[in-house]
Amino acid sequence: MVESAAPILEVVSITNRFAKFTAVNDVSFAVREGEFFTLVGPSGSGKTTLLRMLVGMEKPTTGELRLRGKVINDLPPNLRPTCMVFQSLALFPHMTVGKNVEFPLSIRGQSSGECRTRAWELLKLLHLDPHRYYDKNVSQCSGGERQRVALARALAYDPEILFFDEPLSAIDARLRKVLQKELKDLQRSTGKTFCYVTHSLEEAMVMSDRVAILRAGVIEQIGTPDEIYGAPRNAFVAEFMGEVNLLPITGLGGTAATWDTGRKVIPLTLPAPLAAGTARKLLIRPESLRFLRAGESAGNSVPVRILNEFSLGSRIQYHVEVASDCTLTVQRLREERTAATEAVLGWELADSQILET
Repeated sequence: MVESAAPILEVVSITNRFAKFTAVNDVSFAVREGEFFTLVGPSGSGKTTLLRMLVGMEKPTTGELRLRGKVINDLPPNLRPTCMVFQSLALFPHMTVGKNVEFPLSIRGQSSGECRTRAWELLKLLHLDPHRYYDKNVSQCSGGERQRVALARALAYDPEILFFDEPLSAIDARLRKVLQKELKDLQRSTGKTFCYVTHSLEEAMVMSDRVAILRAGVIEQIGTPDEIYGAPRNAFVAEFMGEVNLLPITGLGGTAATWDTGRKVIPLTLPAPLAAGTARKLLIRPESLRFLRAGESAGNSVPVRILNEFSLGSRIQYHVEVASDCTLTVQRLREERTAATEAVLGWELADSQILET
């Protein structure tokens, strides 16, 4: 995906209402040609309703959908140059793998020889040896194999955009990681535009060129995974994009502030000025916190008690207590492991960010 690529799909002030309930509220964004674009959000955020409008299964109450500049609000799904891979995959259980892949080609009137040739090409592309899988009944395939068959069938349509509705949600965690990478490799090798819906942060981060985060029918932020992780727009986005420490702070004027832990009030120095009396959240990622050695200083520091230690392979995660019922999460490299039960925790000003609540 090239950042300067023209948009293939534009969503302009789309709203979708069911009686008095607004599922999607005045949403606008553009998907670029050849991009892996992901819509992510918790249950009830509106992502599935939005996807159904994009593929033509629902009509917007207001707003426009434009494909290469042409309004397609009233264009039925079968007349759009798009294809959707459902969570259920929707394969034909009575057919072989080969016949499932050939189906969209056969209904377009291609000869049996052309269908077979293209099916073999697509099975190879999806790492399914056609000698083994072409004549295999799809009901005899594993979950991961069926997922690949569904992708091969979708590509047989030769769509301009492939839409995905949480296709990996029913697959075990280990295979899901493999398929996430394969999906990204497939998107790059084919140059197709992928528009993906998921509730999984990991899927969004691993595969996407850009991510749109939804909450209550509204897009909170759009950007690359790095942009959103490094500069979340608000506390909701910060918490959704990964494990974080969010400290409730109140400005004292300038860069001085207080952190109310519920048991005690701790003075802090902020990375930017905050007006006196203004309440905000201070974001600090677990990896930005460190245990200070004797005589070492940091932009901010606070004494803590180490409650628990968790091994994460090359990293160690700590839960530490600042005050009763107030804990922080710290993540360090394995070689920085500490055996202490009492410590001073510190972080630099540049490693924190003031956020709207």
